[in-house]
Amino acid sequence: MNIERLLRPAVFPAIVVASVSLGAASSWAADVETQPAATAQLSLADSLIHDAGTAMTLIEQQLAVPFRFSAGPAVLLCMLALAVVIAWPFRLWLLARLDALLIRSHHKSALSIYATAVTSVVVTTIVVALAGWLALAALNTTLPLLPEIARLAQTTAMGIGIAGLGLGIGRALRSPRDKSRRPIQMPPGLGRVIGFYPFSAGVMLGVSAFVDQASHILHATATSWTVAQSVVVMAQVLLIGRFLLLAGKARERQVEAASSTGEDAGIPAVFSVTAIAWFALMVGCGAFVFGETRFGALLVQELLWAGLLLTLAWLLTRFLDAGVIRLLDTDRRAGRFATGIIGVQQARVAQAAMIGSIFLTVIVWVFVLGLIAAPFTGGGSNVAEQMRPLPLLNALRQMNISPRTILIAIAVLCGGIALTRIFRRWLENRFLPSTSLDIGARASILTTLSYVGIIIAMLSATNVLGVQLEKITLIASALSVGIGFGLQSIIQNFVSGLILLIERPVTLGDWVSVSGAEGTIRKIRVRATEIATADGSISIVPNSAFITTNVANRMDKRMAERIDLALTVSGCASADEAKAALLDMIAQCEVVHHDPAPRIFLRGLGDNAWTFDLRIYGHHDHTPQDLKSELLLWLSRDSQTRNLKLTMA
Repeated sequence: MNIERLLRPAVFPAIVVASVSLGAASSWAADVETQPAATAQLSLADSLIHDAGTAMTLIEQQLAVPFRFSAGPAVLLCMLALAVVIAWPFRLWLLARLDALLIRSHHKSALSIYATAVTSVVVTTIVVALAGWLALAALNTTLPLLPEIARLAQTTAMGIGIAGLGLGIGRALRSPRDKSRRPIQMPPGLGRVIGFYPFSAGVMLGVSAFVDQASHILHATATSWTVAQSVVVMAQVLLIGRFLLLAGKARERQVEAASSTGEDAGIPAVFSVTAIAWFALMVGCGAFVFGETRFGALLVQELLWAGLLLTLAWLLTRFLDAGVIRLLDTDRRAGRFATGIIGVQQARVAQAAMIGSIFLTVIVWVFVLGLIAAPFTGGGSNVAEQMRPLPLLNALRQMNISPRTILIAIAVLCGGIALTRIFRRWLENRFLPSTSLDIGARASILTTLSYVGIIIAMLSATNVLGVQLEKITLIASALSVGIGFGLQSIIQNFVSGLILLIERPVTLGDWVSVSGAEGTIRKIRVRATEIATADGSISIVPNSAFITTNVANRMDKRMAERIDLALTVSGCASADEAKAALLDMIAQCEVVHHDPAPRIFLRGLGDNAWTFDLRIYGHHDHTPQDLKSELLLWLSRDSQTRNLKLTMA
């Protein structure tokens, strides 16, 4: 048992090492076949020695270049020392001051907690990136850099900036000054190390960019590039896998602790998506094993990049939500101005805060999802290369996003929905009642019109923003696999709803029995149908149930007022006398409606006893349960005065 416990932590690293090694071997074999004859004849060791010699030659050429001025070495050391001071002690001092300011302003409110987290991310990213670019400026100022070295230095500075983003996110999640101010409560065992993984992810992304840029600069052989990428991917996979294992163990411990006390585990939703990360990690390793080195490396890096951005987006949306609610609170100046001077109701102000929060949240998530997808739009094999400012800005300029176009798009969307509702109301109240269409056909027309109008309004709004229809089609086709698996039931219900609206096997007012629900159809929507049951409740039945299961449709529009009974009458001389007595007793019951008249059918004969099926309608102000109860009570009392015996068949 002890041996198993000792070997268990080594299983995952062993699998990773074996998989990446196999992938490197297969990629190397494929690269050898595609290399020119001069390099294809080199062995693995010779390729590495050849590229290492090229690197040393480039370094020697740069070292042979003299400084621009005699005090160059001293200036270089001073500027590099300044960069280190800015990145470390100055950053910590600035963050401590800002944290203290936020704590004094809002204490331990949600706004203060999320503002501290967002401030930590923003300040750390900016300060560390500034230190990186200061180091780059020091090199450019004191040394005439070779073009290759200059490109490599720019890539290094960008990698330092991404590492700063990871460092800031890690500090925001860990909250080293006060654990109670963490934006997300970590399961036991994860809070101590949560700051390490975002920083390591940023460093790994920077290293990947450096390796890829160095291979281009040195014109390295494909063999050397594959070996270097194999080492980097192995480290990245181990980092991601280790974090997922820790998250899984921490979640398991918290679930066990909660189950023992009978309390809710309270696990953050982010720890419930680890299965997706495991799947993407296996796909990346599989692509690497089967020779798709660039795609596998990019996918593994994308996991690190997506993890950083999704965490940042979550922090930003929580901060914006708390900020908007705080801004429009009745205790604040803006809230008092809206309620006191303008005269807006407090509930309306709260609704406006909610709408503003949702609007900002959507903007943040759309922008972040675009940044996550950006690395797949380029031809590079690393994330950092695709996130350079100019290509990213060029991609964003293709969308016509500005305050003016956003307001126009919102106006187009709201106007289209409003016009759709006005036209629907005119059809429902004036035009359709003048036609010979039944209520089911009218409902189908109105429902179809509503959804078509909303879709047209949404497409028009996206067109104003510069998102063309072909781009939406491309995105929809890219998401078709996910929709097919993840939204299968929703799509099935949607298509079933269209079939119900077109074929109309059931219409409004029909009394149906489907999937255990029985009652009158109240409303047919695209996804589900509302059924008003006999007890007055509403059952929501998926539309697919009307297509894939047996449905009993009773065309009687007054089924909600009808009850069916089976009674056995004894104590009469003949069946006709028993039927006449039963009709007479029912006629004197006050809850029974006589239009249509009650109907009685002889179903069975017995020894001085006759069984009848009764179909009776009650007044519309009585439910079938009330009608049945009142009728049975009346028949019980009246049968005793007639010396008859009634039993339920």
